[in-house]
Amino acid sequence: MATERRIARIESRIRQIVAELFLRDLKDPRMKGLITITRVKVARDLGHARVFYSFLGTSRQKSTVDKFIASAQPFVQRAVADEIDLRVAPIVEFTYDDSIEKQSAVSKLIDEAMKGVKPARKKASDEEE
Repeated sequence: MATERRIARIESRIRQIVAELFLRDLKDPRMKGLITITRVKVARDLGHARVFYSFLGTSRQKSTVDKFIASAQPFVQRAVADEIDLRVAPIVEFTYDDSIEKQSAVSKLIDEAMKGVKPARKKASDEEE
C-alpha cells in the first residue's frame, strides 16, 4: 500500500495531466462552457483514479459534456499511463462534481434568509450616549 503522502503526489500529478489534456488536446466545437478538474481521488492500492470535474453551463450542455468526457476517457487513460511514473497506471474514471452547484444553492438560501432579517434597532439608552 502506498503512503498518504505518495497518494497525494500521484493525485496532484494526475489532476495536472488531465487538466492540461482538457486545456490543450481535447477540443470539440460542440463544447460551449467551462470544464474544471476539481480533484482526483486515487485508491490506496493505486489501481483506480477517480477524476472529479465540474461544468459551468446549461443542463443541455452538461449532457453533451458527459458524452464528450466518456468518449475521451480512453485517450485520457493512455495519456495518464504515458505520463505517470508508476509500474501499473491506475484506471481513470470520471465523476461529475456537483459541490459547486450545492455551494451556490446554499449561498442563495443564506442570501434569501438574510433579506428577511431586519436590522436590530438601537435601544433608547444607546441613543442618549
